[in-house]
Amino acid sequence: MTKRNTEKSICHKTKDEEGVPYRTIAKNLGVNYRNVYDWINNYRKYDGLDGIRNKRKNGGRKPVISTDKNKEMVKDIVLNKSPKTFGYLKNTWSIRLLATYLSSLLEMNVSPMQTWRIIQDLGIVYKQPKLELEKGDDYEEKKGKIEGYKKISSALLKKDSTRI
Repeated sequence: MTKRNTEKSICHKTKDEEGVPYRTIAKNLGVNYRNVYDWINNYRKYDGLDGIRNKRKNGGRKPVISTDKNKEMVKDIVLNKSPKTFGYLKNTWSIRLLATYLSSLLEMNVSPMQTWRIIQDLGIVYKQPKLELEKGDDYEEKKGKIEGYKKISSALLKKDSTRI
């Protein structure tokens, strides 16, 4: 229902209903009684429908971090620069590392969740890096060690969890 139709509907349904409780009007309109109370008070206060029209054109908090300028900056950083450029020890960006860097750059708290949303809005797909071995002379030996680590890591975790 559009704003205009809502206003007409409210006026039409409440036209002959003076003295009717707010809850009854709210039930007829399918809204909370508190809304009806506010609408009627604003109608009386501002002498007409201008009182119940929404004054805010574009409600909500203005974006600070996810502005177009900042999004382009993040895109440039993620796609063209390595974390090592900024003094980090990692080769690839993680969401948490990028959030930490953005917090220091923008001088405000940027959460990993907010960073993830920005990355998603930009259409960049984040995938965790996967450990892969280069094939060489000692490939099978290294692969065997990694498999051995995988087998004993679950046993070590279980052993450590029983100590707590």
